[in-house]
Amino acid sequence: DLHKIGSGLEFSKNKDTRFSYNFTHKSHQYLKDFLFSRTSKKIKDFVKEDIKLGKSISPAQFDKTGDCYYVSMATIKNYKIELDDSQLTSKNYEKDNITHKLQQNDIVVSRSGVAIGKFALVDNNINAINADFTIRIRLNEKKVNPLFAYYFFRSDFIQELIHFNKKGLQNKNIFPSQLQEFPLLGFDLDYQQEIVDKIQTQIDSQKNIDKQIKDKQAEISKIIEYCIQKNG
Repeated sequence: DLHKIGSGLEFSKNKDTRFSYNFTHKSHQYLKDFLFSRTSKKIKDFVKEDIKLGKSISPAQFDKTGDCYYVSMATIKNYKIELDDSQLTSKNYEKDNITHKLQQNDIVVSRSGVAIGKFALVDNNINAINADFTIRIRLNEKKVNPLFAYYFFRSDFIQELIHFNKKGLQNKNIFPSQLQEFPLLGFDLDYQQEIVDKIQTQIDSQKNIDKQIKDKQAEISKIIEYCIQKNG
């Protein structure tokens, strides 16, 4: 009975009106319960500054003679920030948006559309400003290793939480007010570093495997090329 639900605003907030399986199955609550059984800490407990959205830009504010980059969702590729000269901003834009400058060890996340939930770590001192469709997380390094947090944010745990909490009719979005409430495991810094080292070892091993595959592919290509030339 719709009359029992209350006003139209209350009706729109009622989770039972979100008929999609994605919003109604119980795995979301199970995931939250599981994580919060391991920690009472949330991302907001580890930040140095408030989590915030980036800044918008107009086409006229790009300038290849500038030296400040614009970090958009499109620049977050393969969990890294990839920049080129087409993303340089004018000096006036840079000057007007000093408070949105990125710092080393900031974490940037895309917050909208199909790219939602892609994280990148600012692992060097780039001169850059992040876009309005990205979120900047600046962590307190006395409380959490940024690299540990970065790997945790990339995990299925956080990706699933983003999936369940994104909002919107067409383009889905996630917002700082939601992201800050996600759990973050509060291990001591030494143990965090131990986890980071283990992950890095696995990544380095995978890089070696990828190189071996590329080398073998090159050998196969040479064999095929030789056979074509010989029998051409």
